[in-house]
Amino acid sequence: MGVESLETGLLTGRLDVGLLGDFPEQDAADRAAGDAWVARAEAFVAEHVPDPDALDATRALPDGLIDALRREGFLTAAFAAELGGAALSPYNVLRVVAAASERSVPVGQIIAIQAGVGVGALHPALPEGPLRDMVRDRIKGGALSGFGDTDQAGQNNRLPAMTATLDGEHYVLRGEKLYTGNGPVADLLAVSATIDGGIGVCFVDTASEGFSVESVVEFVGSNGLPNGALGFDGVRVPKEHVLSGAEGQLRLPAMINSIAFLGRVYFTGAPALAVARNCLRWSRSFVNRRMIDGRPLGEYDRVQRMVARAMADVYAMDSVARWSLIGGGVTDRWLERFVAKNILTRTAWMLADRTVALMGAEGLETAASKRRRGAPVLPAERALRDARGFRMAGNVDFQLDSQVAQLLLAAYYRGERPTPGETAVDASALDLSPRNQVHLDAVAEQTRWFAQSCAEATRTAQAELFADEEFLVTSGRIAAELVAASAVLARTAALGTAEAQDLADVHCTAALTRLAGLWRRLSPDGRAEHHKMSRGWLTGSTFEFLTTT
Repeated sequence: MGVESLETGLLTGRLDVGLLGDFPEQDAADRAAGDAWVARAEAFVAEHVPDPDALDATRALPDGLIDALRREGFLTAAFAAELGGAALSPYNVLRVVAAASERSVPVGQIIAIQAGVGVGALHPALPEGPLRDMVRDRIKGGALSGFGDTDQAGQNNRLPAMTATLDGEHYVLRGEKLYTGNGPVADLLAVSATIDGGIGVCFVDTASEGFSVESVVEFVGSNGLPNGALGFDGVRVPKEHVLSGAEGQLRLPAMINSIAFLGRVYFTGAPALAVARNCLRWSRSFVNRRMIDGRPLGEYDRVQRMVARAMADVYAMDSVARWSLIGGGVTDRWLERFVAKNILTRTAWMLADRTVALMGAEGLETAASKRRRGAPVLPAERALRDARGFRMAGNVDFQLDSQVAQLLLAAYYRGERPTPGETAVDASALDLSPRNQVHLDAVAEQTRWFAQSCAEATRTAQAELFADEEFLVTSGRIAAELVAASAVLARTAALGTAEAQDLADVHCTAALTRLAGLWRRLSPDGRAEHHKMSRGWLTGSTFEFLTTT
């Protein structure tokens, strides 16, 4: 039986207090196993990346780093024993990636891509037979991998631009893949391709004739992460190494999509949590050494609010990660895992931005500049660059908002909306402070609104509704905010401490303010003349004065 999800509440409009009262916790053995690997990750990165700022400046991984990751077991730690792995639980994988990323984001992401979307991660979704056996043997042998899904034309077309054409016992691949993490150094890649008008996933040995690294891709953040534009010019893949037959709302087969939801949390959410924790530490360091007019900076109201908000942000991010990842199988809590990517990455970005604001000019100053003048090296500007990239990786955030809304709304069109339970929300059933009980009531009420909004919207034909991108994106963001607030309140009730109550209060106060703005965007009078304005500008017929000096 699967783990219960907040999806049911959003679809029925009935928030399950009993579910919130059962916040997942790691058992002692799993926690101990994770602690050991976290300690190993911290020691490994400290040894192999002695100067993270130098890596960021040169974009060059230290010599032998990937071989060392392979030798120390980090490339298989997330996988089952049959793949040579340590079978770490999903939350422990996140902890290991976050621990590595706190010192070096690119090192953490190399581990995360392998664990989350590389071919080893796909092994559970593969049918018994030659493909599954090949993946097992290659990963057990230390192969580094990744997943190529983005074409030159982008990731969000219905069909990939790359084609796979059957020629006897092989499929022949032609096309390019862009923005493929681990791609330039991978031994084995999974790539999406169009096969007979449908979508397939092809498993490619990068030693194959016709495969090439066309260009190494550099971003404004994650400097040093191997990423590339890859060419496939007649690459031949044995037909038994190809999966085909994807159906449904998203591009990839359903089981692979479920794995991808989890994988995105690994390679964007875990580094985002690391960046957020760093920003929180740096804020304390900066504030505690600064005074304005002889008064400690930490005594100013605005600074106290900024620090408290940062504390609540980190608490919310970890609460969502725990709720999403602890317990259950690959397909459990798909909704929470899907929205966790945007919750964690958006929060990290906002926190990094506020940290730069808090630190003023020192926030934007590079690490090298600080070092030259003898200032404490708190690389907030690097965190800002890294955090912005997380929002793009694994698909741009607003597109993911749209996709999660479509997946929820599709349940209405299929007639699969669950039946609401009989138990009404009772705020006193959870160990929450009076302010947090009020927040719980508000979350419950807005959960009802969400279900009502979905029910009313789906009276419209599916094609027409799914063309309303503003409704989809906004609905997806509302769903994510409600999931985050629910997870925060559930964890707070489980902990029951005054510290947790304060953190939850700060988070929910901010979240409910954001939700008020989102609901406004859904109302008919909340929509401005965006379409008319943008068409006028794009066609060059109006608004030319905007760019005239």
